[in-house]
Amino acid sequence: MNELPPRRLTGPAIVATAALSGALFGSAEAARVVVGERLLLGDGEVVALLLLGGLGGALLSGACALPLAALPPRPLGRARWLGFLWGLYVPVVASVALAWFTDPAPFTQPFPFQGNPLAFGGVALVLAAAFGVLYQGARGARAVAGAALATAVAFAVWVYAAIDPPPAATRALPAGAPNVLVVTLDTTRADRFGAFGNDKVQTRAFDGLAAGGALFTAASAVAPVTGPSHASMFSGRGPWDHGVLLNGVPLPADPLLAELLHDHGYATGAFVSAYVLDGENGFARGFETYDDDFGWLPGVSSLLPARALAMARRHAEPEMVLDRRGADTVDQALAWLDQHPGGAWFLWVHLFDAHGPYTPPPPYDTLYYQGDKADPSNDSMKKVRNVAPYLRESIEGVTDLQYVLAQYDGEVSYDDAQLARLLAAVDTTNTLVAVIADHGESLGEHDVWFNHEDVYETSLHVPFALRWPGRVPVTRVESPVEGTDLAPTVLDLVGIPVPAGMTGKSVVPAMEGGGGRATAHAMCFDRTANVAARKAGKIDAPKYRTASVRGANSRYVATEVGGKSSYFDLSTDPLGVDNVEPEAHATPEGFELMTLLKASTTALFAGDATTRSAIEVSDEEREKLKALGYMDDE
Repeated sequence: MNELPPRRLTGPAIVATAALSGALFGSAEAARVVVGERLLLGDGEVVALLLLGGLGGALLSGACALPLAALPPRPLGRARWLGFLWGLYVPVVASVALAWFTDPAPFTQPFPFQGNPLAFGGVALVLAAAFGVLYQGARGARAVAGAALATAVAFAVWVYAAIDPPPAATRALPAGAPNVLVVTLDTTRADRFGAFGNDKVQTRAFDGLAAGGALFTAASAVAPVTGPSHASMFSGRGPWDHGVLLNGVPLPADPLLAELLHDHGYATGAFVSAYVLDGENGFARGFETYDDDFGWLPGVSSLLPARALAMARRHAEPEMVLDRRGADTVDQALAWLDQHPGGAWFLWVHLFDAHGPYTPPPPYDTLYYQGDKADPSNDSMKKVRNVAPYLRESIEGVTDLQYVLAQYDGEVSYDDAQLARLLAAVDTTNTLVAVIADHGESLGEHDVWFNHEDVYETSLHVPFALRWPGRVPVTRVESPVEGTDLAPTVLDLVGIPVPAGMTGKSVVPAMEGGGGRATAHAMCFDRTANVAARKAGKIDAPKYRTASVRGANSRYVATEVGGKSSYFDLSTDPLGVDNVEPEAHATPEGFELMTLLKASTTALFAGDATTRSAIEVSDEEREKLKALGYMDDE
């Protein structure tokens, strides 16, 4: 008669092996993140990420195995096998749950039954049955060891499958091609810079760049929104062409500047500072490195425990951190530059600090203000209204309007200091540097407070300067320039043919004294939900669909809702605050702008040009955008 195998207290064995297999899963996931996301990590950071992945997996699986410790005693080998399988089942089901209950990427179709809890329960039961079959089928130590080896091989294949090297260059690098540095300043007005006549705000880096190259005094953004503006700058096509009129809208297949430069042999890296430039929406195309990870350790936010925590926080705390300080972004960019000492490279750095809320770090927080921001005798903030939700906490209790304006100026100076760090790190003799803002900011003009939701001058007039000693002349270009001109200008200067589909114009002829643009266009579009809420009287912010045309000295604005129009003479009203009477349109430039805008708004407001942006965003995307002020409260 066969003796029964010895029975032991096996609870600790179940928990220990569950933690071990969870650690295996977590380490494999961390390795997949490292190789799949091409993170810019030092050796110590790679080790730290692998250890954190393993530790997180061990804690997750071990904690979930604690109830199994109460099961009746069983043979030690079987107990360990149960713990091993349970330790894998937990993270697998958790990963499926995150994918199941996370809203799909913007404007993509969800998979069948996505978000349905009953359907997910069925999937979890099927997985449980599969793991149960594995448990019942294992007999002896050899079977357990073989299963563990098979699991390790499966993990290795899973990690290897994440390797997705960028395509190799297919065309030759142009002779004498320079390095290219593009810095985009978010929410930054042109009138805050010394190069534009401001003698108060410190912007020495930009001013020095402009003094040694070309300054464009009439540069205009094509949209007062970060995503659409950047899409236009890097595609050379306006939002009326590519249809990206809102944040969160994926970019169409138009060739982007990074793709074209990489195809010609450029090493490419991008470092952005805000969620709205998420690489998953297409901004990462063409970049070998695209750093949009704002965690304390690059890659850690992609691990299972961090993703689960982030999902919980998004529901409990919609205004969680969605951006990072410019210094942190520049730190990563400089580390990338250190890894590319030779060859031609293209580096894009995006600085978000001037976007509200205005909270510059010391000493920039007191650089332009030393008074009492809560002085009860000061009532200058009383006229401020319709402030975006993401700004309200930062101005709570503030009575002095000058304090808020000083904080905005401090942010501009802070970003200029980060620009100085970048300029100090590059070889100025062989680097084409372009610095441009994506849009401006209204600070009370047109009764728009601390926001950018219109196509008036304060939201669209942006700083723009180029420098490449010996190739870019020292000059001031006063003819209009628009955001779509950035990509064709860079391509023209480095010697790469401009694709026929780019409607933007190279500014090289204007820099060299030839003809420049006569006009620059802009457009602002509103979400369908906001239009409906406005009609219902729930919101009254002026974010309806508008368009404008800027000439050398004038701007003409038209709105689709109500058919209103305004004309501004910028030669006497630089900020475009005072609407000029209709007879002013009789001036040659005014008449030309009025005629042009009336003819173009029909096309700009056409449904075909706005189909991509008319689709509603998901609930998760809505909360993220609302936290940054890009979605109204309803």
